[in-house]
Formats: sequence, C-alpha cells, structure tokens
Amino acid sequence: MDDVRLVVIGALVQQQNQNLLRLQQDVDKRRSERRRRDRVVWVRKRILRRPEHGLYNKLMVELRNEDPRAFHHFRRMPPAMLYRG
Repeated sequence: MDDVRLVVIGALVQQQNQNLLRLQQDVDKRRSERRRRDRVVWVRKRILRRPEHGLYNKLMVELRNEDPRAFHHFRRMPPAMLYRG
C-alpha cells in the first residue's frame, strides 16, 4: 500500500511540475510579445526641428505662432501680455 501511495504522489508531483512549467512558458511568451510591440511616439513638429532652431528667441517665436498653449505653459503668461506694444 505504501508503494502505491508513493507512485501516486510521484505522478501527482510530476503532473504539478509540468503544469507549472507550462504556466511559466505562457508567461514568458506573453512578456516577449509585449516587448516586441512597436512603440508609437507622437512628437510635435517644433520638437523635431530642435537641432535646426535651438536658439531661445526662435523658440519663443515658434511657440507664440504655432502653439500658444505651450507658450503660456512655458512662460506662465499669454503671448499677448508679453508682446504688447
């Protein structure tokens, strides 16, 4: 009777190990699929032109003309207030 129990327990342990191995393989597969996905990055046009227009004055003009909201966020004042007169 003890030999039969040991054989059954051994079979159950082996089956449990196989199930854990399959589970780990599934997790690894999903992680690798996540890593392979292409990342999508949206970049404003003015940021792409930084190497060409790196000067502060040109940046201020671009922000004022192209993106008033970003200008306000950067300077903490609307363009009309800064460029009065």
